[in-house]
Amino acid sequence: MIADLKPNEYEIMKFIWENEVDGVTFGEIHNHANNLGKELSRQRINSYIQILMEKGFVKAEGEERRKIYYPLIPKLEYDSLVANDVLEQLFEGSLKKFVTALTGGQSLPDKTARELKAILKKRG
Repeated sequence: MIADLKPNEYEIMKFIWENEVDGVTFGEIHNHANNLGKELSRQRINSYIQILMEKGFVKAEGEERRKIYYPLIPKLEYDSLVANDVLEQLFEGSLKKFVTALTGGQSLPDKTARELKAILKKRG
């Protein structure tokens, strides 16, 4: 699976993730995109959906004109893939380098430091 989603693909996925239990129809995806001011044609939306299916992000159930689209990968799993890619590509896999870049070399606020420590402790 390719973790890299283009901006419009990501917007469509966010909508599908928000409605993962019931799924969404093509018309709902099209309306959502247009409500965001994207003004994408039906053909363009269809292309994005096909790309998402090819990448393994979305599955379709139902008849041709009544398909319901569901996510194949949970949002949290996608977020984890992207975070790990960023960590590897930009920070050589070093969480220390990432945190240093994030904070600009400054100390973390106490609350944030405690939260980070707790997360790391859970991961063992």
